[in-house]
Amino acid sequence: MNKYKLILRRISLLLAVFGITFIILSCRNGAPQKHIEIRKGTDTNGVIVDTDKFSIALPAGWKHFVKESQGFKILFLMSPPVDNFSPNLNILTEDAHGASMEEYMTASDENMKSGGMVKDGSGDFEVNGFSGKYSTNVFNYQGRNIALKTYVFIKNGLAYVITGSCLTTQKDSYRPIFDKAVKTFKIK
Repeated sequence: MNKYKLILRRISLLLAVFGITFIILSCRNGAPQKHIEIRKGTDTNGVIVDTDKFSIALPAGWKHFVKESQGFKILFLMSPPVDNFSPNLNILTEDAHGASMEEYMTASDENMKSGGMVKDGSGDFEVNGFSGKYSTNVFNYQGRNIALKTYVFIKNGLAYVITGSCLTTQKDSYRPIFDKAVKTFKIK
């Protein structure tokens, strides 16, 4: 389990950094990198962001960009600013190093707690035939209370981690938008 904790500590620290980064980048209108291809969806989901590992529908009016950090390529989906903050989703993939879903989530919860985040919920969900788990957390950054909802899937040893963040005052409005976007997530 120690190997998993080390790996998940890295991911949890990245998630905390991304939460902070979201505040800093809340007004960014970044352009997609070359490995991201945008195509119009043929269904009611509108614009689909398509990568070599997965695809997801972009919520209406949102923008996207890719950023690299500590060896990860992260896809960011950003809403227009509301209350001087852009609610967002970010998606990264990571080798799960053989961890089961339970081991992965337990280590992730421990690392989030050690990073000052307070867990306020968790559960199971299914998307396009894949079972996953989610957890919700809150934390304070420079006087702003941030709410996170992290969805995790593991397929063929690869963890797909999708994190939605918004102000705690926005979570009732934005968590349903996060859920709707995640329901369009397809692993290739």
